[in-house]
Amino acid sequence: MRLGIIGAGQSSCTLIAELVRGQFEGEILVFNGELNRPYQRPPLSKSWLKATADANTLSLLPEPIENHGSIQWVKEWVTSIHPDNGELRTEKASYQVDHIVLATGTRAKQLTIEGLPIEIEHVVRTLDDAERLKKHIDHAENVTIIGGSFLAFELAASLDHPDRSIRIVARGNRFLPQVSVKTADRLLGSTTASTQVDVQIDSYDAKSKSLTTNHGPVPADLVIIAAGAVPNTEIAMRCGLGTEDGIATDLFMQTPHPKVSAIGEVSLHHQPHLGRSERVESISEANDSATTCAKRLLGRPEPFGAIPWFWSDQGQLKLQIAGLCARSDDETCLISNDFDCVVIRHCGDRVTAVEAINGAREFMAARRLFENGAISLSALVEAGSVFDLLQSSRS
Repeated sequence: MRLGIIGAGQSSCTLIAELVRGQFEGEILVFNGELNRPYQRPPLSKSWLKATADANTLSLLPEPIENHGSIQWVKEWVTSIHPDNGELRTEKASYQVDHIVLATGTRAKQLTIEGLPIEIEHVVRTLDDAERLKKHIDHAENVTIIGGSFLAFELAASLDHPDRSIRIVARGNRFLPQVSVKTADRLLGSTTASTQVDVQIDSYDAKSKSLTTNHGPVPADLVIIAAGAVPNTEIAMRCGLGTEDGIATDLFMQTPHPKVSAIGEVSLHHQPHLGRSERVESISEANDSATTCAKRLLGRPEPFGAIPWFWSDQGQLKLQIAGLCARSDDETCLISNDFDCVVIRHCGDRVTAVEAINGAREFMAARRLFENGAISLSALVEAGSVFDLLQSSRS
């Protein structure tokens, strides 16, 4: 088989590693328009911004796998695919493959702000983005981050400096809406950045170096847009396999076309933990969907059944989440002290997610319990901790 993988991010590299280790019989063409070697993205908004290390510290693949004889790295962007005849086209050439895997990931959502100079506007999605920010940040005294999600607060923590004022502004009515109010309040309480919600940005005033908003001017000689991500589905959409929301697949990461699969953050498939189809942006989704696809391509198919998990480093606080909840799910605080905090998200008595701040043991216990089946809120409350419930279930 000649396999064409479009993209070289986390899901693509996990797929490559699984195929090589599984002794895949065939050629693997990997299309990556970036000039950099495959790299990890999560550290770009965390520790890497503070470090002086080079890009090799972010490497995604061990050298023996990256340089495996079955792999051909094509440093070009794919412009179109034609699944019926297995053709992939770039600006320079066309390639024939037997099967196509779309691992195109996401890109940073862009905002249009009148008057904002391109030289002070930043996003952090790629290694080039992060390196560009590194070059400009030392000259910035007033940094404004637009967005209310994990990325905004990770960046604020990473860029914290005594000679720098950092502001986080969001259009919505609360920060970190993907987690409970209790967890969000704990994270908000630890940030050194000033914060403001319900902010409407009208324009940028170059003379005063500030954003014009409904709350007055916001000083900003450097602006970082952290307003979310958009799935890269355009290639799939042009051949009828995707929408703006994602690329639909079954539980084996197979699209409706027999010659095309989709993995990672673009894959829209049934999530057994949720009981519904959803596109999930996380390292766990990238790895688990890629592993599922690899097993099918190696002739050992197993349906996707993984439990989602997430993490975010914000200064001295490490948030880890097992499971995935709706934003409207109820919250019950299980543990809260000066060091750690554990909040349970639930629908009635059914636990949908466990949010743990500085609680790695509770987080890992939650993952194990979810893998064993449904978790009862009443059982958790009675046990007093997720770890204790796991221990009692084993006895």
